[in-house]
Amino acid sequence: MKQIRLVADVGGTNSRIGLAGNGVLIAATVRSYRNDDHADFFSVADAFLSETGPLTIDEIAVAVAGPVSEGTARLTNRDWRFDETALSSRLKADRVCLLNDLNALGYATPFLDPGRLDTVFMTDAPHRASGQALIVGIGTGFNVSPVVNTAGQVRCLNAELGHAPLPSDIAEILTDQFGAAAADFRTVEEVFSGRGYAALSGLHGDTSVAGNTTDKGFQSFYTKLLGTLARSLMLTFLPSSGIFFAGGVARSLLDTPARDRFVDVYSLPFDLNNLQPAPVFLIRDDAAALLGCAKYPMGS
Repeated sequence: MKQIRLVADVGGTNSRIGLAGNGVLIAATVRSYRNDDHADFFSVADAFLSETGPLTIDEIAVAVAGPVSEGTARLTNRDWRFDETALSSRLKADRVCLLNDLNALGYATPFLDPGRLDTVFMTDAPHRASGQALIVGIGTGFNVSPVVNTAGQVRCLNAELGHAPLPSDIAEILTDQFGAAAADFRTVEEVFSGRGYAALSGLHGDTSVAGNTTDKGFQSFYTKLLGTLARSLMLTFLPSSGIFFAGGVARSLLDTPARDRFVDVYSLPFDLNNLQPAPVFLIRDDAAALLGCAKYPMGS
């Protein structure tokens, strides 16, 4: 018997929602809703279910762009809160799980085919889907999710790297470029996020709205910073099966000719013997988190 799972990816601006059957995302069911049009996630779910017609939901998996703890979650950039017990009761589902959105992407990594990915950097060695990987989300905020794939069993770990102090090598690059103004950038997220991108582009002299610059000089500089960060992440997490970038800022940079600057910096030799840089990918599929929710092993 097919188990029907409602899957959702809830960000600060939009919510994507769809159905999965026995771990397979049913692409034709996926819908997107503007959060401004809804008071809470229940309103989004009601709108979706009104389109699908009568439906028995066995399971629910919701990816949330914010912290998840002990069966509850909240959005970082909107006052929406989630509770597994309340979702189960309201939507009549036996099993409910809340995931951080980057964790959801982590569960999707073994199933991201070339149509869902853009290869930014590839090593000479054959790519292995198993092993350790790292999701790096650069959008409104910044964070990572380490992924371990052992014999087809995927586990994603939590992290709060965005609030960690800025690595010294990146701080030195900023100081060389901006002088005393660089002292305002203290954490990883203050540089690598939408607001960090906008602030740095302003210091660089760009005057476009919200830092949406097409200035090739600034893009090259910022991707130098990003390549330097990726080298640090490589040493910290040893993601031999790949670094997977996601988020609007990552796409806006790694989908331009500026990616060449990223590759030049990232692929420099490491001091450690036999350590080779991991492959780097850009997640293009907007439904990738839904795929991760579909694949998530409920009850783990």
